[in-house]
Amino acid sequence: MPLSLRPALPKYEPFLYQLLYENFFEKLAAHLWDPKIREPILKMQIQGQRSSYAAQYPQADHGIIVLDDRAIGRLILDRGPEFHCLVDITIAKKHRGAGIGTILIRSLCTEADLMRKPVRLHVASTNPARELYRRLGFRLLEDQQMNWLMERLPGAGSLVGNP
Repeated sequence: MPLSLRPALPKYEPFLYQLLYENFFEKLAAHLWDPKIREPILKMQIQGQRSSYAAQYPQADHGIIVLDDRAIGRLILDRGPEFHCLVDITIAKKHRGAGIGTILIRSLCTEADLMRKPVRLHVASTNPARELYRRLGFRLLEDQQMNWLMERLPGAGSLVGNP
């Protein structure tokens, strides 16, 4: 499976907007909303997330996840001085469950291991991905009610095996 990560250049803007739109549509159960308010609220969610990430992680690298030369997701990574922070990983729904996220997170963890840095991330307490993070050696650092702050120390957990 030819999987790669490319810089999030302006040409990917329509793809990113659609990816985030679909992600928020699913997470927020927007199909239940009045169609008159759906578009403006989802647009506001997308803009709010972008503004928040830009303010919190101004030095973060923004990447496009590419499979078979097609954009299928995004990855935002902040390589801070003390730890790497996986700000966001979003994969298009039809490509989830195929091990793509596992491959990318393992790669990130390998890079951090080589630099002897921990990796941190926030995950919704209801997000099934938290089990993947546990399998990869992440542990709960702080329960923030709706979200968990998780951390993987250098060398923790197995990075080999099946996705």
